[in-house]
Amino acid sequence: MRDLATEPKKAYRHLGSENGQAFIGLVADFRAAIFAGDVPMGPISATRVEDGFVLDWFVSSGCTLKTVIDARGAGDEAWKDSHRIQLKALTIGGEVLA
Repeated sequence: MRDLATEPKKAYRHLGSENGQAFIGLVADFRAAIFAGDVPMGPISATRVEDGFVLDWFVSSGCTLKTVIDARGAGDEAWKDSHRIQLKALTIGGEVLA
């Protein structure tokens, strides 16, 4: 995941032009945001797991990005105050790329 997020050419090659460009754009939004809640559009879903959240983000049609956020605090929106978003996996057309 790190290579795809840091090397646009690799992202385009592995994900295709449309998905690669959208993925790089989303990662840029993550970098620009101070808190996870500052990312434009927000996640498609947020699920609490143990001490954090699993968030799914829309990348492009048929492509989503799964992330994990450590979040302390009560409530279903505690993830919004997190500073760090960990990229876990991309799903393209039902196929998971880790």
